[in-house]
Amino acid sequence: MLRHVSLRGALCTLYALLVLWLVGYCLLRYLDSTKTSLQDHHRNVFENYNSHKTQFHFLQLDDDDDNLHKETKNLSIQEVQLKHPTNQLSGDYLRSLVFHPNPHLPTISMCSDIIEGDKEAIETSQLGLLEMKSTFFQKKLEMFASLEEDVLKAAQNCSLFKRSRKYIEIPLTPEEKAYPIAYVITIHKQVAMFERLLRAIYQPQNLYCIHVDKKSPATFLSAVEKISNCFENVFVASNLTDVHYTHFSRVQADINCLQDLAAKRNIVRWKYVINLCGLDYPLKTNLEMVRSLKNLHGYNNLETFTTPAHKKQRYLFRYVLPTDNDVNYSVMRKTDISKSQSPLDTPMFAGSAYFILKYKAVECILTDPVIKTFLKWNEDTYSPDEHIWGTLQRWYPNLPGSFPPHIKYDLNELQSITRLVKWGGMDTEVYPKCAGTYVRGVCVYGVGDLSWLLRQHHLFANKFNFDIDPFAVECLDRWLRNRTIVQTLKYISNGFV
Repeated sequence: MLRHVSLRGALCTLYALLVLWLVGYCLLRYLDSTKTSLQDHHRNVFENYNSHKTQFHFLQLDDDDDNLHKETKNLSIQEVQLKHPTNQLSGDYLRSLVFHPNPHLPTISMCSDIIEGDKEAIETSQLGLLEMKSTFFQKKLEMFASLEEDVLKAAQNCSLFKRSRKYIEIPLTPEEKAYPIAYVITIHKQVAMFERLLRAIYQPQNLYCIHVDKKSPATFLSAVEKISNCFENVFVASNLTDVHYTHFSRVQADINCLQDLAAKRNIVRWKYVINLCGLDYPLKTNLEMVRSLKNLHGYNNLETFTTPAHKKQRYLFRYVLPTDNDVNYSVMRKTDISKSQSPLDTPMFAGSAYFILKYKAVECILTDPVIKTFLKWNEDTYSPDEHIWGTLQRWYPNLPGSFPPHIKYDLNELQSITRLVKWGGMDTEVYPKCAGTYVRGVCVYGVGDLSWLLRQHHLFANKFNFDIDPFAVECLDRWLRNRTIVQTLKYISNGFV
């Protein structure tokens, strides 16, 4: 009896082992076939990626990429092998875009150290600036005084002008080509500084409207037209306005250009519009700007916050523009006449004159009857550019890309990406001390400001002035161009940055 039980147990155990072996064998066959399938799948994906590399893009650039900064600092295009040159975009063309050191600025070779915040390099540059402004170096000052004349002389031959001034005439990446940006630039003086700004932001796929103050000398308008006529996508506004400080005419200048840009959208399908003045300068490359705009996810971006008590009188009373010769004609004068309530069904908000607006928002501003009434209502307010755009941005959901009026949606100039300004009286508390000089309460940046500026998220900064600190403008100009070239090389080689 015991022997029979033992035999039965042995047979059961053997049967169970056989079943386990069969299950294991089937499982191994299945895993092996799955592995082969996955390998084939991964190989197909990899081959497809390699054959369509330029279609793969990441949404964000890594601003903390030390390697990219080092490559920008030690740029040597001759040492870079272009793996996938595309059409007209070649190594020779990219080499032709490199900015060479300005021979009239002896310390400009220290730009890479200045950008990194090296104190010795900054002090050397500042000493060079003092030297240049002395009467002993009057000849150097005369060289800079002739820059405007040199620019205009070069613009007589457009092909030579664009080539000698190293304008980018070919879209550098498919991503940038597919995402054109529109610009409004309002200016009234300094042709050479305007031309530098235009060159710094110029891309052939973008669109640029230049508004010249109607009060400016005819020679200035002629000079701007001469430069603009060298480009199919750069033009002077069809309707020019006399622009007066703190007056509605400042808003009207922007609107004139917005109308022209909207009319040309059937030619250039721009996504966002950015407005600038002649003393603005970019802190980002065009590729970085494109990705910053994409990351707005269809919203506008501008300064907009609850109006402080001391600014409310700007639209509670009527203001007039003085006409007598004894009064500063550019500043509005308050009257005792109260104004009616705003025609918008939203509270008034404060902000700045500068904006980043999506096309649908511009279309709404130009066509909506309530907004037209609101703009008309603001014609006798004080400095309306500092509350019109901020208020419209909170007219939610009527304006495309706007925010609700709740205080949680307030956005100051440090939080927005539009424009970085150092205001007087905020040194050390809000941002580092101005390394340049203050003009009407605004810092005109010096070389010592560059390291801090380039670590911020803003697209532009205000103010730069070549007449006040040419080293700051020159170093920033070269840094941006080098970074543009390095990013393009990486994009061509990898299909993304």
